[in-house]
Amino acid sequence: MDVTNMRRLFEAHREAEAARDIDSILQTFGDDCFLETQALGLRSQGRDAVRAAYEQQYFIAFPDLSPQDEGIAFGDKVIVVWGTLRGTSRGDWLGVPPGGGAFEVPFANVVPFEQGLMAGETIYFDLATLCEQARIPLDAVREAAAARRAR
Repeated sequence: MDVTNMRRLFEAHREAEAARDIDSILQTFGDDCFLETQALGLRSQGRDAVRAAYEQQYFIAFPDLSPQDEGIAFGDKVIVVWGTLRGTSRGDWLGVPPGGGAFEVPFANVVPFEQGLMAGETIYFDLATLCEQARIPLDAVREAAAARRAR
């Protein structure tokens, strides 16, 4: 897959995320896609799990979640994007009640491509700073993530 097509697909993915159109988000991914959140140690594998992660881990917890991409680099079948992630804690996150605070943290996404689609996303951000700014108890989020990993 060439750089132009990777960029187009990723831009369509970002537009679908901004519209909260989960069906369109999933169309950018391959069948055995993944969504990995390094800060939580969580990996959702497969379309159903990725759908649930978007709905429950991101869009409900942070309804105004918005990545501001500031840079992009291309490799062999991979894109790395970095920038600033903004949002407000308005809903439960992994079962932890919202804190109501807004956050602004640096992030990076690594997006590999396979067979003309995104294979998945690995997302990196500073969990402690996000929780502090959003007024969410860090230890409670870490415990909730650990409980999910144990399932």
